[in-house]
Amino acid sequence: EIVELIPSGKAPAEPCTEFDASSHVILPGLINTHHHFYQTLTRALRPALGKELFDWLKALYPVWSGLDPEGLAVATELALTELLLSGCTTTSDHHYLYPKGLEEAVDIQVSVASQMGMRVTLTRGSMDLSQKDGGLPPDSVVQETDEILADSERVVNRFHQSGP
Repeated sequence: EIVELIPSGKAPAEPCTEFDASSHVILPGLINTHHHFYQTLTRALRPALGKELFDWLKALYPVWSGLDPEGLAVATELALTELLLSGCTTTSDHHYLYPKGLEEAVDIQVSVASQMGMRVTLTRGSMDLSQKDGGLPPDSVVQETDEILADSERVVNRFHQSGP
């Protein structure tokens, strides 16, 4: 948790408590720069194990097409918990999967990360080329370009923070 931002040349406030760390190792929090929180739920799904990327995706898209808000919230909490337990204090998630009913995926991730006190950078990804148009994902997990652009603008307007 960040408790104070100190401008250059200024002294920090006096500590509230002191801890003798002379017999400890102090490490900075680690930063994870690439994650897909929702994939935490299917990490060990047998039909996808050991497959090359495209076959792996083909095995998992049908499962992911059933992802709902509750499932994304659980996946996000689980992913963040695993990261925190491994010493990660900051992460970036690229969420690009939007089956029907999951239009506010970024909102869910922001809510869970805020409750957990985790620093995150969220990317509102997208897919607009489905199998019917020659793409890899099924129609059930892609969006129309207009829908993607409108939601991207909504997410930026609601959540973008330009300061520390």
